[in-house]
Amino acid sequence: MTVRFTPLLLAIAPLAAVAQDACQLTDPKLTLQSYTVDAQHERIMMYWRKPDGKAYDSLRGLLGEINRDGRVRMAMNGGIYDKAYAPLGLYIENGQKKVALNRASGGGNFFIKPGGVFYLRNQHAGIVSLDKLKSTKGMDYAVQSGPMLIENGVINWRLKPSASSRKLRNGVGLTAEGKVVFMLSERETNFYDFACYAKSRLNVRQMLYLDGTISKMYQQGGSIPWQYHPFVSMITVEQR
Repeated sequence: MTVRFTPLLLAIAPLAAVAQDACQLTDPKLTLQSYTVDAQHERIMMYWRKPDGKAYDSLRGLLGEINRDGRVRMAMNGGIYDKAYAPLGLYIENGQKKVALNRASGGGNFFIKPGGVFYLRNQHAGIVSLDKLKSTKGMDYAVQSGPMLIENGVINWRLKPSASSRKLRNGVGLTAEGKVVFMLSERETNFYDFACYAKSRLNVRQMLYLDGTISKMYQQGGSIPWQYHPFVSMITVEQR
């Protein structure tokens, strides 16, 4: 009996794990704008201030300065900022740490656990939660935000399908193949659906929330979105 029963248990266990790991959209009509980076031909950059120290402020302001040769394929706002219009957490640009890592506690989306960092070392991208981040050494670009929406293929348990807070949201993810995907919801959504769509439709295994409500995305060939609110850090994908 034992010999016959054991294989049956082994066969059932993976099925149970798959069922537990699945997610279902509460808004089946939700869609995301997404841009998957071609790492062989494109590079990811981050911007905050011009060489004279003034902020770019908007996608239009940024693109007007850096995109005269048409090299920008995608641009969007980066992480959450404070009342002084500075990144609320870690921000590294061209290897220079402009703002230190923020491990404080507080209210608002930025402080929902766990927070995380999207970074690049020699154009190799990573997304890591703060509790697993040991060092920022060697990072060429980095932006801190929060919360982490997906870690190792698992949606953050704090994100509830029943959550009533629905806003435009943007984020960045890594697929199972290690490709970077930038995402913007086409309509207002809660955190859970935003993460579930990325996981189930885009194969995202790591995902960090960047910002919401004010979020915009530009893609080459399209118009530059109109903004009512300033951006601080911005992320671009550019032709190499």
